[in-house]
Amino acid sequence: MVDYRRPSWRLRPGLLGFGRLRFPFTFMGVMALGLGLWVVVYLAGHPGLDSGSRGIAAATVVLTWGFAAYVLIRRIRRGPQH
Repeated sequence: MVDYRRPSWRLRPGLLGFGRLRFPFTFMGVMALGLGLWVVVYLAGHPGLDSGSRGIAAATVVLTWGFAAYVLIRRIRRGPQH
């Protein structure tokens, strides 16, 4: 018998569970630092970009380095989370 109160497309709770796997926030912080550095190097190598492109790139650097600082400082202050 089909239960029409519960959608058939709903996933079971454990279907997408990763067990004891942790989301790699420290790795993401290091990658954000690298991405920001790459954008800075790109901006230094392309001085002829228009002001809109330079603004978007600068905003990218600020956002990625802000995220990286948050993640890495949080890791240093709290230590590894289990």
